[in-house]
This record gives sequence, C-alpha cells and structure tokens, in this order.
Amino acid sequence: MSSTDLGKSPTSSREASPSADLPAAGMGLEIRGVSRAYGATKAVDDISLSVAPGEVVSLLGPSGSGKSTLLRLVAGLDTPTGGSLTLDGKDALRLAPHERDVAMVFQHYALYPHLTAQDNLVLALRYGRGLSKSAAAERARETLELLGVCHLAKRKPAAMSGGQRQRIAIGRALATRSRLVLLDEPMSGLDAVLRASLRVEVVALLRRLGSTALFVTHDQSEAMVVGDRVAVLSDGKLEQVGTPDEVYDAPASRFVASFVGSPPMNVLEGSERRGPGDASARGATRTHERGGPSMLVGADFEVAAPENAVAVGVRPEDLRVGDDDGAGLRVKGEMIVSERLGADRIAYVQAASGLLAVRVTGKPPAAGENVSLTAPPEALSYFDGAGRLIRSA
Repeated sequence: MSSTDLGKSPTSSREASPSADLPAAGMGLEIRGVSRAYGATKAVDDISLSVAPGEVVSLLGPSGSGKSTLLRLVAGLDTPTGGSLTLDGKDALRLAPHERDVAMVFQHYALYPHLTAQDNLVLALRYGRGLSKSAAAERARETLELLGVCHLAKRKPAAMSGGQRQRIAIGRALATRSRLVLLDEPMSGLDAVLRASLRVEVVALLRRLGSTALFVTHDQSEAMVVGDRVAVLSDGKLEQVGTPDEVYDAPASRFVASFVGSPPMNVLEGSERRGPGDASARGATRTHERGGPSMLVGADFEVAAPENAVAVGVRPEDLRVGDDDGAGLRVKGEMIVSERLGADRIAYVQAASGLLAVRVTGKPPAAGENVSLTAPPEALSYFDGAGRLIRSA
C-alpha cells in the first residue's frame, strides 16, 4: 500500500475525475545532514541531497549502503536521529506519512492477494485519494492501460507472473498521482530482459505524470537509465551525486570508480614519489619523460601523477592492446580469457599490478599471449590515500 493510502477514508478528500488532479510539477525535496543510527551503527550518516520538482534521482549502492533506510525516512516510515527533511519547504518531520503526498513501491509487490489487479488500484485511489468508486475505477483502467496490462485487470496476484505483479504494484503507486514517488528496488526479482523494458516504461510514465521520484537500486545500469542524476551511497555516506555522465566519467572516489561501470574502472595501486631521487622509484625499468611528481605502477612503469596520488584508474574502453610511445600508462600482462558483449569483447589481462579488463572490438588476443596495454594521459584518473579523486595531473 502506498503511504498515501494511510489514514484516509473514501470521503475524506474532494472527489476528482481521473485526470483532473495531475500535478503541475513534482514536489521539491531537501535532505539536510540526515542521519539514522541504530545503536552504534549509522545506517545513514550525515546525508544532504536536494531533489528538484519533477526530477528522478537514482539512489545507487550495494546492500547495506543506506539506500532503503533513506527512502523510509523520506516516506515517514522511520525517523532520523539527526538532520532535517523538507517537502516543498514544509518540515516533513512534523507530517504523518499520509500527509506527505508520497507513494511508495516496495521490492516484494505488497499486493492484496484476494483482490484483482484493478481492485488493488481502486482501493488505493478510494482510500488514498478519496475518489468515488466510478472515478477510481476509471483511473485504475487508465493506469493499467498506460502500463500495457489491461488484460490483467480481473486477475488476482496468484494468477500473475512476477513481472506482471510488479507492474501492478508500480501502477498502484503511480495511479495516486502523488507528487513524490519512492521506488525501493522494484525490479530486483525480475529477469534482465523484463527489467530493461519495464524501467523504460516506468521512467516514461513518471515523466508524463510530472512526479518527483527517488529510485533505489543496486544495479548501476538501471540507475544510469532511470535517473536524471545518480546518488551513489556506501556505508551510509553519500559518495557522489551527479548526472550519469558525470558519475561515470569523473568518479569522485575509488569506490564510485570500482562500482559504476560494467565492467568497472581498472584501479592500479601505485607508490607515490616526489622526484627522480625518491628511493621508492628504485627498481623501475622505465622513467617517465615528464617532470614533476610521478607514481610507480606495479614494478615496471612510472606515470606522471599529482602529488599524493597512490592509485591510477582507467576505464576498460580507454585501454588499447599494443605499444604506443605517447601513452600515459603502459602495462604488460598475460591474456587470460575474453567475454563477448555483442560486437565488443571484454578481455581480461593479468598484469603484475592486478587483473585488468579491456574492451576490444574484433578478435581478442589468444589466451596465454603476452600483451602490452596502453592508455592516453587524458584517460587516467588519480586517487589519494583516502580514496578520493585528485582532480588534475
């Protein structure tokens, strides 16, 4: 049941036609220094995030990163131990869940098993929005049509597939026309093909309705498709927020670099050195031509790097197989295996500094072959000892 279903009766709100109460714009959301602690454990740790009206933000991170907890705090299903939440300038912490104009889609459907698909939607609209029975039925049919599941209107959940049940659960939340929609990993139980099609449908419907939305997922591909911006969380902290391109092209930390991308960025450990006389550079077989600080990568190559850099990252698509005298990075290794992804392949090369993923077009090197990998200077990202991105080389 969406949070707008709570605490209202069919006559507690004005009666409306199915499309008369479409919002002119979604709801603005301000999260400021929000924390949620359970004893000594901080599930959410001092997170600040602004969401503009009508914007869709993906909350991306592994299990236990605080995504679902943050969603529950916004919905009013839990209370923060610190910080503030405002919805269109109103203090949300003073509002009961049913007063926040928020709808929520849960991971495990939460449909009433004794009701048909249409009746699940009608119940939410009558008790959540105060629509008459006829208006609620019309709105329910309209929503089922938008999601392409009109043929399921008279079926009960037990007679539906997992994907069909999830469409109905999403439709129930969107039918309420809530100005803020919260989706908690709504597609995690579906197969890859169904996920890909359903997420496009959901985004299109959110755009049509003008709702603001927070979309929780641990799937980085899904986050990139759904969100106008992506907020990456780890251990309860907000690592980075930006457009999908910003998060992919300029990861703010080693965590973001290693989490976003399929496969993610290759990160090579290095040894910082300040100049040519630094003892940490002994044993290098090549000295970089550029002056200034540099970093030893593995045991065989030195790269020009910012001061304090202890690791260098490069995306698989920026690595090339073969020698290049102008390369910013050169690593030697042994070809292990390749994985076909459509027209491209991902080749995995074992180097002294670690296992590297390389995106190649055409035939990859043979298994067991010794190869050289190079990348241009502008494709390299550098990280300090705290795992944060160093902006310039």
